[in-house]
Amino acid sequence: MPHHPESFSPAPTASARFWAAVARVPLWAHISLWAVLLGIDALQVYVGMNFPAKEARSHPFDWRYALVHAALTDGLYAAFFYFNWLILIPKTLARNQVWRYVLAVLVVLAVSVGGRLLISTFTVPNGSTEPFNPSRQAVPYLLWGLMTLFFSSALKVTSDYLQEQRNRRERERHYLLTELALLKAQVNPHFLFNTLNNIYALTKQQSARAPEAVLRLAEIMRYMLYESNSEQVLLAKELANIRSFLDLQRLRLPAADAEAIAFRSHGVAPDSDYLIAPMLLLPLVENAFKHGDLAMRPEAVRLTVELAGAGELRVEVHNFVDATAQPPSEQPGGLGLVNLRRRLNLLYPNRHTLRVDSQPTEHTVVLTLAAVL
Repeated sequence: MPHHPESFSPAPTASARFWAAVARVPLWAHISLWAVLLGIDALQVYVGMNFPAKEARSHPFDWRYALVHAALTDGLYAAFFYFNWLILIPKTLARNQVWRYVLAVLVVLAVSVGGRLLISTFTVPNGSTEPFNPSRQAVPYLLWGLMTLFFSSALKVTSDYLQEQRNRRERERHYLLTELALLKAQVNPHFLFNTLNNIYALTKQQSARAPEAVLRLAEIMRYMLYESNSEQVLLAKELANIRSFLDLQRLRLPAADAEAIAFRSHGVAPDSDYLIAPMLLLPLVENAFKHGDLAMRPEAVRLTVELAGAGELRVEVHNFVDATAQPPSEQPGGLGLVNLRRRLNLLYPNRHTLRVDSQPTEHTVVLTLAAVL
């Protein structure tokens, strides 16, 4: 059988690994480093041209030596900057190896002083009347090395802090999305459970409305399946789903009493682009039928939706309660409103109010969503 060699990826070269490591440094850190280095170079050139040292006053400013000196010096300090960022901090401080970091810093400072002395020795302009004196420059060069490492460490700490903040926000976002998905998943079975109980009651009575009830349920489930997966839906679609739910509930009443379930809408145009979280209003309406007294007339349940011109949405659900029945707060269940409060806190923080007014014979819930400023 012919032998097919396995495909493999060549190992990255040292140059590729180097540039990959440098790419991990944020762009703003690169810009900060080189802005400081080039700014110092410009300042030194300005001082050299306008305020020359005593031994250089009889000689014109030498651009060649200035450029070579600046390039070598910038390269040396940039190497310290990236070495500290990419190697020293991740491999020592990040692993709580403080003493190793201190020893490494001492070595870097020694190299810094030695490197600067060599650069200054070989870039002294020809004709200088005073030879380069290393002993006078050792301390300033040591301070320059310390400032480079401090600058690198400060930017590294800032970068890590900002990255951690971004990671934390991303984790919170994923957590919220997961929690919202779980809450939404709880809404559907909760609604389906109650609706199937109603359909079961119709079928047990051999009501001719049972097929229509199944059809209405199919419309609502279609909305849940295809629309509620979005983060937001048009308010008009959400209200259309509410109307289907109300039609389903009307099937529980005699035909002559259909007006006992009232729905009023103000300020919501058919082409309105107002967006709302899907399945947000259903728990309010469903709760009215779960705990309400449908025998009351002329209105057993009243739903009012009002959209103000400024973008504020107000939803009021009112229903009557049988005074002889168990109070809603003591009845089992209550999952719908609990989930609704949590979803509102997650989706509309500081932008909503939910007021529940429970009286012995009446129950009113008012939800207000503030406009986005």
